[in-house]
Amino acid sequence: MKKKLFIFLVTVMVVFLFFSNVRTNIIDELQLVTIVGFDRAEDEQFRGTVTLTAYSIEEELNNVTLSAVSTSTRELRLKLNAMSSRPIHGGKISAIVVQDELAKTGLFSLLDTYYRDPTIALRSYLCVTRGNAETMLNREFPLQTEIGTYLSDMLSHNVDYGNLPLTNMHLFMRAYYEKGKDPIMPIISYTKNALRVEGMALFKDDRFVAEVDLNDSFYLKLIQDGYQHGGLIEVAMDQGEKVAVLREIRSNLDLKTDLDKNVIHLDVTLKSRISEYSGGLITEEKVKEIVEAAKANIASGIRDIVSLMQENQVDPIGLGARQLEKEKISEEEWYDIFQQMDVDVTVDVKIVESGVSQ
Repeated sequence: MKKKLFIFLVTVMVVFLFFSNVRTNIIDELQLVTIVGFDRAEDEQFRGTVTLTAYSIEEELNNVTLSAVSTSTRELRLKLNAMSSRPIHGGKISAIVVQDELAKTGLFSLLDTYYRDPTIALRSYLCVTRGNAETMLNREFPLQTEIGTYLSDMLSHNVDYGNLPLTNMHLFMRAYYEKGKDPIMPIISYTKNALRVEGMALFKDDRFVAEVDLNDSFYLKLIQDGYQHGGLIEVAMDQGEKVAVLREIRSNLDLKTDLDKNVIHLDVTLKSRISEYSGGLITEEKVKEIVEAAKANIASGIRDIVSLMQENQVDPIGLGARQLEKEKISEEEWYDIFQQMDVDVTVDVKIVESGVSQ
């Protein structure tokens, strides 16, 4: 018995040491990509740029960029490898960013290769960037030494606690393939000192066709994902002279589509706390005014978002996907119907904390 146990332990140690050494050697021999960027180029080509992180036992962490003009992602990989001292590997890609002008022409041919690559995480972020992606990836930002970590952390906390709907490469491609639903992705911009979230890009198939700014992204998230925590909305009062800020939002949505009456019903229930108010002390009467103003603001914001969706025939919340499961209509017929439908919004707001002054 002791002999068998000894042999088993020796075998486990040998296997562990073998795989540990193999993994270390592989990492030491690779150039790991953290972000991929795409820009429009001449003659129906694109410029691809990657940020590389090279790990070594002897050397410090080095971040560099490589860039090349190509007609396909496979050709791009060949060109970038031709400039690299080590094989380029995508196992640490945290985000893929695409110049806004290029995104308007279609993204599928750029994303498909990465989506089917088993070494790349499906939870990697996809972003539209204002201006040139190559320029952005060559910037040094004081807030973070490594731009891949900076960008993914920024998007992650804006999804968890801010107004960004949940989105990543898997969700984008799933919406692209699903009938009756369209994908979205965040819009980012950059300055000399920082990256910044601008809002959400709405896509028709794989083309960037419309956008929602960061404030109005609140309403898109409200009807797509809902809020369990975080979130922020500014409620204008007294013709904009006073403002109340609601935070820590929890919401619920009841969504119904009535094709017989040609109407979409959205019933929103929202709980929140008043974190700021520019009009002085908050009385019980003032809380009631804030609640009524919040109901009107939210209902108006939701109607505006749905109107934008109808105008551009995009459906990021998947109304059409629900209808295609129940009705014998085609996707094209759904979008024609959707464009003409009325929108009925009901909002109930409950304040759970206000700091009321007696």
